[in-house]
Amino acid sequence: FPSHDSVKVLIAVLNSNFWLSTHVIAEMMGYAGVSLAGLVGHLYLIKYLKTNSENGSVEIQPQSNLKFYNKLILGMIGFGLCFTFLGTMLGGIWADQSWGRFWGWDPKENGALLIILWTAIALHARLAGYIKDFGVAIFSIIGTMVVMVSWFGVNLLGVGLHSYGFTEGLMLNLLIYLGLEFLFIISCIVLTKYHSLKIS
Repeated sequence: FPSHDSVKVLIAVLNSNFWLSTHVIAEMMGYAGVSLAGLVGHLYLIKYLKTNSENGSVEIQPQSNLKFYNKLILGMIGFGLCFTFLGTMLGGIWADQSWGRFWGWDPKENGALLIILWTAIALHARLAGYIKDFGVAIFSIIGTMVVMVSWFGVNLLGVGLHSYGFTEGLMLNLLIYLGLEFLFIISCIVLTKYHSLKIS
């Protein structure tokens, strides 16, 4: 009789807990670094555009205070880049030993690659002078959005060897989060433009 069972046999990956612990811990540290950079990016922009309650104008904070936040953001982005890259390489070695291939363009693998590329772009853009401190803060927040899409969003696709976890209500929550972040970024840019026009 033909089998109508739709449950597929999972490919064994836990032959050794060594790769599980090193790969997952490195990835989580990298994701945490990029996410913390985005959190500090929010603080930077709020301090940069702190509204004066007396006259309603935008007040630029002392540069020394902002420089500290900027250095913190850059350090966390660099930390996140290093550990996400390390975790991805360790995951590739683990995949090679368990599945017989180092890289398979799995959605979760692509998500990790997106984080690596975005953080590398942010650091290179700052070093080359294409963006300044304000731009670094914006890039860090977008980096956190990339992490959320890479970590949670790819599970919504329901494909790939890394597709796991519960997805009920995830789409709505993710869209709300992304929408709020876009609104925050656009508001900061508009306030900055308004302030510069007001000064001139």
